[in-house]
Amino acid sequence: MNTKFLLGSTFLSLSLVLGACGSSEETAKKVEDPKSEEKTSASDSKEEGTGLESLKGKDLEEITAEDWEKVNLSKKQFENWLKEMEKPDDSGEIMINKAEMTDDKTINITFNNSDGDTLENSMTAPIMDAFIREVYKHSAFYKKDEPTIVYSDLTGYKIAEINEPIEFDESGEATGKDLGTFNVGDKVDVAGTVITITNAAYTDERNEFDEYKPAKVIKFDLTVQNATQEELYFDVYEFELYDADGTKMDLVSLDNMSETLQPGKNASGSAYIGASGKGPYELYYTDFMTDTKAMWKLDIK
Repeated sequence: MNTKFLLGSTFLSLSLVLGACGSSEETAKKVEDPKSEEKTSASDSKEEGTGLESLKGKDLEEITAEDWEKVNLSKKQFENWLKEMEKPDDSGEIMINKAEMTDDKTINITFNNSDGDTLENSMTAPIMDAFIREVYKHSAFYKKDEPTIVYSDLTGYKIAEINEPIEFDESGEATGKDLGTFNVGDKVDVAGTVITITNAAYTDERNEFDEYKPAKVIKFDLTVQNATQEELYFDVYEFELYDADGTKMDLVSLDNMSETLQPGKNASGSAYIGASGKGPYELYYTDFMTDTKAMWKLDIK
């Protein structure tokens, strides 16, 4: 799934709704008729078609706060916009299998793949979330409470459940907490992934078939617990190790830990990372969804 292409497809879906609204006789009639004295129902208190034209033809980055202020969608319009996301793009590819409301504050998005918690799915969910959430907040569904947007794949695997806006910096990257610096033996909760590095030392273990031949190899023994309410996939490839010169090291092909954990469960394993012998080292782990980061200082002799 190409993230940039998906966002383009999402915005194209909005354009399709724009076109539909622009050609509606009912909408044209509402513009020409004098204001009615009749009261509208609470669910349709926002006028049909109002403001959508302010977004037409603009890239997502070009939409201003003033543009968003002009957008007012009825419940029906918002649901129709979600349905448009299920249609094939210009190349015939279907990126979203299902996009629907399950109640007034919950939106379910099903990606059209069975890839589970892949990097691409994990990247796509928060990027899509910002746009879908903003459109929702300019519809009649919005009653001052943030929606919960659930992202899944075709197998029913829940990729993410986001119930508040993700903060992004000016570069478009999600911003999160820097938890600080830790030592071997510390239990560190990185956005629900609880990591305890129990030992870190040089090892003589090598993979003779690995083309990567570092001067040394560090073996990290660790325990990981899932402190979230969802299934968690953990992979030591998300670690980054830097030596005293600031040079990034790479993992070597040995028995590196990779586990799927159910809520509340834990597992133990190891990570093998090449090293230059120039310590002390800095080991980083970052949670992609929240950008929460922790660093361990390692002085290995």
